[in-house]
Amino acid sequence: MDAEMHNMKTRKVWSLVPAPPKEVKVVGCRWVYNLKKNNEDDIVILGKTNEEIQMTVKLLANNFDLKIIGKTRTLLGIQFIEKNNKVYLSREHYITEVYNRYKKFLPPISSLPISKGSVYSKLQCPTTDEETKEIERYPYRSVIGCLAFIASRTRPDINYAVNLFSQFQSNPGVVHWSGLMKLLGYLQATKNYKLDIGNIAEISLTAYSDADFASCTDDRISVGGHIVFCGIPVSWRTAKQKSVTLSSMEAEFLSICETAKELMWLKNVLEECQSTNVLLGDISCKLLSDNMAAIQFSKSSIENNRTKHIDVKFHFVR
Repeated sequence: MDAEMHNMKTRKVWSLVPAPPKEVKVVGCRWVYNLKKNNEDDIVILGKTNEEIQMTVKLLANNFDLKIIGKTRTLLGIQFIEKNNKVYLSREHYITEVYNRYKKFLPPISSLPISKGSVYSKLQCPTTDEETKEIERYPYRSVIGCLAFIASRTRPDINYAVNLFSQFQSNPGVVHWSGLMKLLGYLQATKNYKLDIGNIAEISLTAYSDADFASCTDDRISVGGHIVFCGIPVSWRTAKQKSVTLSSMEAEFLSICETAKELMWLKNVLEECQSTNVLLGDISCKLLSDNMAAIQFSKSSIENNRTKHIDVKFHFVR
């Protein structure tokens, strides 16, 4: 108690005020935070030249105890591979580890994340105790967690599939498990795929937007997605839309809206770098879609009976 009181007095965590009325309940203090001791962490230093990097290291060394371990080979489970003056990000080791962990369930090698024509719905979920007991033998959620970790870091090509199978985590069926194992088999077959983060010729943002139409047979909600490049892929996402759309144009338009928000945020991040004396020049943005009707609607202010129901919040893209 004395040590806690001393810590709180030293850090001036309160100001002395008159006691409140008796009917007011006083909330006590539950935690006192001290300085972390023996803390260590890893950082990556980037620079255009070795001179810049060495200068940064010297500045840090004047204030912190540093241990320089050389070029980055692995960080947060991601492998950094240098080849032909380019840098690649790879999760090959982790994919192999995950595959070996679950290979006893015999995941078939596949050339696609999802087989063409495959349909997955809640109708395939267990409805009897026997079916539920059978699926409990399979670590469905654990596999989803591993694949989601891979998809969010270096493998945008499986993002859609992971999003699809994640929708059945609360009550997966044998059909969903089979599809998930095919996805794991696809990863094993393509584990040598790497994300190229090589030379960037200019700082500009290019985003690609897409959406299906009423693909979910349970609620008929469309799925939208995007990927943004700044010379290299920097952001990607797949998610079900917030509402049911009445046409493919509307589904594509909603996806364009979500992509535009991501594009604006990334542009703001780059402009913030400008304010820190990192001169990037003019940052151009380009948003691409494959639906001409959605493109024309995003440029027009005219409404008609087929579009007037679209929420106002989506029109900011104009």
